Amino acid sequence: MTSPSAHRLPTSLRLLLHGGTVLVGIFTFVYARLVCTFICSLPPPVLARTVILLCLFHMGLRELLLRFVPLQSEHSTPARRAWVLSVVSWGMTGLLAIIIHFALYPSFPMPSHLKFAVGYWLLGGGILAQMEYLFFERWLPQSPALSPEAQLRERLGRRLIEGYVIFTTVPGFVLLLTLQRFITELHGDVRYVLEAALLAVGFTGGALAAAIAYGRSLRRDSERLLEAVRRVGSGDFQPAAATSRPDELSLVAAGINEMAGGLQLRERIREAFGRFVSPQVATEFIEKYARHGKTAVLGGSRRDVVILFSDLRDFTRLSESLAPEVLIEVLNGYFQEMVGALQSHGGLVDKFIGDAVLAVFGLTEGQGNPAVSAVSAGLEMRRRLEAYNARLAERGIHLDSGIGIHAGEAVAGYLGSTDRLEFTVIGHTVNVASRIEGQARQPRPPLLFSEEVARRLGEFFTVKEVDTVSLKGVAGEMRLLTVEGGARTVRAA
Repeated sequence: MTSPSAHRLPTSLRLLLHGGTVLVGIFTFVYARLVCTFICSLPPPVLARTVILLCLFHMGLRELLLRFVPLQSEHSTPARRAWVLSVVSWGMTGLLAIIIHFALYPSFPMPSHLKFAVGYWLLGGGILAQMEYLFFERWLPQSPALSPEAQLRERLGRRLIEGYVIFTTVPGFVLLLTLQRFITELHGDVRYVLEAALLAVGFTGGALAAAIAYGRSLRRDSERLLEAVRRVGSGDFQPAAATSRPDELSLVAAGINEMAGGLQLRERIREAFGRFVSPQVATEFIEKYARHGKTAVLGGSRRDVVILFSDLRDFTRLSESLAPEVLIEVLNGYFQEMVGALQSHGGLVDKFIGDAVLAVFGLTEGQGNPAVSAVSAGLEMRRRLEAYNARLAERGIHLDSGIGIHAGEAVAGYLGSTDRLEFTVIGHTVNVASRIEGQARQPRPPLLFSEEVARRLGEFFTVKEVDTVSLKGVAGEMRLLTVEGGARTVRAA
């Protein structure tokens, strides 16, 4: 894994970083000249030369650190690691300044040498480094290995507390240094230092306590939002996202709840849509067209499929003998059983045509042998019909059906107009399956299929030939077969 380095940082960011170094150098020069009695005795060019050398050292050190120290980590973002390296460079530059100045002017008191720490440690490593952190976050990418929880804690709780620490303690420390100079160099009253120290400690401690409490509250709210997003992602569309304050995070929570409501509505539409068409068709249509706002395209594509056609026998006589309400009830119960049998074997219910059912096998990938699935579904349809007839017997109702199965090419796609669409399969294979279903009546078995289906079954079923017939719209005669336990497997000629 490659890590961002200095030579990959944008030129504009590097200029900003070096500009901060120059500003701190100028501040250190002016501050030392104005407030230090001992440094004021030095010629300005001498002090300027020292400050320039320190600036060049700091620029080079930070370039080296950002270039050769990896920024990718599982525990922190590249921006944070870059910020830490920058703080280290400020600290080492300030330390070097103190050592050099002490070596050059050992007669100067220690507070004189510490003037450089005010610029490089407090201003550079404290205040300006916080600005640099923002720059790094803007230009350096997030680490893909870092978990969302770690990013959340780093960007909210820790950042807030760090900011409070820096922006409260640094000014307070500078104030104390100023008062200390007032006492030691200007011979002021020591009680002013004690008063300032008491105020600094009290107010800084209170600010830090408030920062910690606020940071924890912010982190809790952020983790609640993250948990709500996770719940929505896992399919729970009632996350009840909420925060403890009516601020921007509360608007985010409201947005999550609104988004979840929209997803829930979409799922309800998908579910309702799937009751009018096959769930597979509904899902495909939503993913392909509705989600992306595309206009549905009419037409279809050639697919090698297995078609199952089933129809009730003597439905006209049955409809004349039953009240319409009872007829609908009986038909709905029948379709419930038939659709369950088809879907349990991967069949896609194309449509209901009165009391008939048209189903397709092999439209979707990864469902095994479509011919085996179709014949298995047909056998289960017969078993379920027997069980359903047992429940209807007390009402004096008996249903019988015929099932025809054929395999071959068909066109699957959207048929109709742009205002009214229907997903269906059409073609010669569908017509042949319908014709075979018409032959599945006494004295023939109620389940018949073509020789092409028998060829595709392999060794899964033992089949026998039933008859050779001429079908309307089909050239030549067609062999019809059915399943029989223990019979010889018939191969296609």
